Amino acid sequence: MSNPRAAQDTQTTTTGAETASPSPNLTGDPREATYTTAPTAGGQQPTAAADPGPAGTATAPGPTTDVGAAAAGDTDPTAGAGGEYYSPRDVDGDGDVDLIHTRIEGIDTITHIDEDGSITLVEQDTDGNGTYETGIAPTATGIRLAEDLDDDGTVDLATHLDPATGAPVRQDVIEDGRITDTRLDTTADGNPDVHLIDSNGDGRFDTALLDTDLDGVTNDTLVDTNGDGTFDLRTADTDDDGTQESFDTATDGHLGSIEQFEALIPAEDHYHEQAGTYPAETPADPSATDLA
Repeated sequence: MSNPRAAQDTQTTTTGAETASPSPNLTGDPREATYTTAPTAGGQQPTAAADPGPAGTATAPGPTTDVGAAAAGDTDPTAGAGGEYYSPRDVDGDGDVDLIHTRIEGIDTITHIDEDGSITLVEQDTDGNGTYETGIAPTATGIRLAEDLDDDGTVDLATHLDPATGAPVRQDVIEDGRITDTRLDTTADGNPDVHLIDSNGDGRFDTALLDTDLDGVTNDTLVDTNGDGTFDLRTADTDDDGTQESFDTATDGHLGSIEQFEALIPAEDHYHEQAGTYPAETPADPSATDLA
């Protein structure tokens, strides 16, 4: 599971001095933005850039640039595409800084700030093409990153990170706003051991590939072929050579159900909304071997 660039798939898009309602569209254009004078050395600094969240909120790792690092003298937005600047803005006119627009080392960053001064979202244009294709934001259970890989304004890949270590624990492939493929690292060893797939596009996973001995090779594949939520086909790699040699079919549900894997995903996650499943709680310390 790779460690991707920062991004978030349900974000607020900012253009100029207006803030749109939450949208999966990450596109914005810094060239249309307005700028304010950066704080002077003795002036009041805006709330925010150092503290990603209040106590009890997942702390996001810093973006690829330090949003508060630009010096007061490096604030001229006319300095060219690579010029550095620091631009705090009060979007709603309440006297508090709502977002900070910076360009550092050629990377445009918009940092969104809550009323209490915590950072709620960081958006970046990492490839310098004028659109914000990446972003990062804390969630109830950790940190979520997402990427618009083809710059079409929609997220293609979202990665969930452990707030303590920053390590990827889950990665979602998103197509047309739906999660179609998820890889989970249930043992926190840096490698995914559960791979869930929605093969028929109905919004719910129907296939589970399991690496039960944590060697990087799929040992068991479980498939719900009729869409009733229970697995009726199992294939297995009995000698760990990468080939599934044996198979088993069932109509009585003894192969298990997709619910045991869906329970690995937090109840408030978008997946459960699209699939129509709402588990009561996430099991503590799940492992692939327990689920085999």
